[in-house]
Amino acid sequence: MKSKISFKAMISVGLALILLAPEALRGQESPLKYEIDRVANVDYSHGQLPSVMGVHNIQVMRANREHPEWAEGFGWTYNHAPMIAFWNERFYVSYLSDPVGEHMAHGQTYLQRSSDGYHWSFPEVLFPIYRIPDGTTKEGKDGVAKDLDAVMHQRMGFYVSKNSGRLFAIGFYGICLDKYDKPNDGQGIGRVVREIKEDGSFGEIFFIRYNHGWNAKNTSFRFYKKSRDKGLVEACEAMLSDPLVTFQWVEEADRDDPVNPQFEGKAKAFCYYTLPDDRIIGMFKSRRTGLSLDGGKTWSIVETPGLITGSAKMWGERTSDGRYAQVFNPASNRWPMAISISQDGLLYDNLFLLHGDVTPMRYAGHYRSDGPQYLRGILPGNGVVPDGNMWLSYSVNKEDIWVSRVTVPVLTEASASINEDLSGY
Repeated sequence: MKSKISFKAMISVGLALILLAPEALRGQESPLKYEIDRVANVDYSHGQLPSVMGVHNIQVMRANREHPEWAEGFGWTYNHAPMIAFWNERFYVSYLSDPVGEHMAHGQTYLQRSSDGYHWSFPEVLFPIYRIPDGTTKEGKDGVAKDLDAVMHQRMGFYVSKNSGRLFAIGFYGICLDKYDKPNDGQGIGRVVREIKEDGSFGEIFFIRYNHGWNAKNTSFRFYKKSRDKGLVEACEAMLSDPLVTFQWVEEADRDDPVNPQFEGKAKAFCYYTLPDDRIIGMFKSRRTGLSLDGGKTWSIVETPGLITGSAKMWGERTSDGRYAQVFNPASNRWPMAISISQDGLLYDNLFLLHGDVTPMRYAGHYRSDGPQYLRGILPGNGVVPDGNMWLSYSVNKEDIWVSRVTVPVLTEASASINEDLSGY
């Protein structure tokens, strides 16, 4: 005897399944599809992936504790999370640094510049060491600050003002009461902004956003509204009103900060590109992708089926030939560095190698990871490189800073036999 199920009952069953297994069903709602039939073999540093041709991987800064004058002048060996921009005919890379290991005070942010992407300036301190007032505590965390400095932690490095075309650097001063504490738990000090001027000099450092408990009276830099520079104030107000900017801040910001976009779940290390129909695709750490239909104000974020990657950053952009690219580590660890190309920004069905070397880690430290990792490209609005190629920044082993030039169109097959004489190099 066949049983009959009403349409209303079917709906009830469907709702029950959603309540019982939300992650599994929400994952099917991902805006992106990954149908990649190739898997990286991490027994090899290159993952046995076919290489993209014409890629140039360039070391920007090599850590050196023994000879600081060959590195950045301090001899610090934890260098990580670089950001890249192109402005006023120059490349700019900023990165975080600590003396030995991640989340171990004290921290500061450096800046390097280049006119061609190959020859880079000596690192300059962009955001200096910041002293935390003695007696500072964190809710739910043991310990009290005593002779303690802040740790830098930012997911956004640069902003070019739409009104004036001026370049601003962004940083965040976090608090780690011990090496197991986190600077991005919403209990840091606040976010700072500083202009990088055309003549190469730096402007004054201002706080653009405080975390709870911090204000102009108990911090060392002025609040941006106190500046007499109308252009700086306008740029700060533009950042605060742009959800595609503030979504990059949510990790460090107060969890209930009203400038945060609306979303549920985890949203670490946000980057994005926009489709021709104005849908915005977001990419995050830990296999998460998202979709916004209202300019970035609200987001649906899911863990994405078919995407193989670990906890490191992903990067995505629309390339100059009208296609789309995502760059990530296609494994649970942080090598190799690979790229997938999409025609429509929605379907990714290929995988190729960009950086396939895993050099030995020279300096031990807390929370260190091997391999090329934490990829960032040039965000929309932060410059267009005249050569039309992709330019990426990343760290290797969390100690050296690199950039990569990827030719566009991305070349994955040789159009003719390669017969190059290298004897003259």
